[in-house]
Amino acid sequence: MAKTVDAGFESLVTLLSPSSVETQAAASHRASIEACLKTNFGMTSFFRSGSFGHHTSVSGYSDVDYFAVIPTAKLKENSSVSLQDIRGALATRFPKTGVTVRSPAVVVPFGTSAWERHEITPADYVGITSGGHRVFDIPNRGEGWMRSSPGAHNAWVNAANAKLGNRLKPLIRLVKAWNYFHGAGIRSFYLELRTTEYALGESVLIYRFDVKGALQHLKTKGLAAMQDPESVSGLVYPCTDSNKAVALSKIDTAITRASSALAAEQAGRIGDAFEWWDKFFNYRFPSYS
Repeated sequence: MAKTVDAGFESLVTLLSPSSVETQAAASHRASIEACLKTNFGMTSFFRSGSFGHHTSVSGYSDVDYFAVIPTAKLKENSSVSLQDIRGALATRFPKTGVTVRSPAVVVPFGTSAWERHEITPADYVGITSGGHRVFDIPNRGEGWMRSSPGAHNAWVNAANAKLGNRLKPLIRLVKAWNYFHGAGIRSFYLELRTTEYALGESVLIYRFDVKGALQHLKTKGLAAMQDPESVSGLVYPCTDSNKAVALSKIDTAITRASSALAAEQAGRIGDAFEWWDKFFNYRFPSYS
């Protein structure tokens, strides 16, 4: 329970952060996955990527992502073949988990919860950026490969987060939570980049204003593909073409609810503001005390 809208947002940010149980469970399977890939593919490096490792994940919804750096000679020109090879090795090691391919990764679901789902992306080291971050080729959701540099993207978000008093990553987490709670289907990486792009135009972040601002930014951009700000990955796409209209409709509804919440708060109707934010977050916002 919370007495002010700001306190409600701070409480929600805490609730959205992964619990110690989630964090420990994610770490518990790492060694066995790593050993399997070293034995079968000569893997040279294994590191966390994605929102879980970058502290923008949402408790109960974000899976655990890894990059598995594999020598070029152990990979196929056709990336989908490499994914199937890796799936086969992991399925042999973890026969009861139901290992599947979801390009650009191989998914190992150790349980039914999102945080028990590990996504392993094969990566071929190809060089470094001007900022000294490693660049990799990873599967491109087709049969080819595309460039990626998690370190470069993380550094870009980290710099913006520091500039904004460490409030950007919680804002990203709030936007991702809205996306998950309403099944909007927008890709997590896209939301991270677009929210950072929006926040760089602000001097201070106040969650109740800027969660609306970030969604307004998505609407203004029309969920268009975004040019990678670090000029590594090319265009970053928001979702499937078939889902875009639904996602934009849900953004419109969210903006309307956020506007109603802010208007109610300005009018001194704090209880009503809480009710609107509760609808915004699909009835997961802390209650008004």
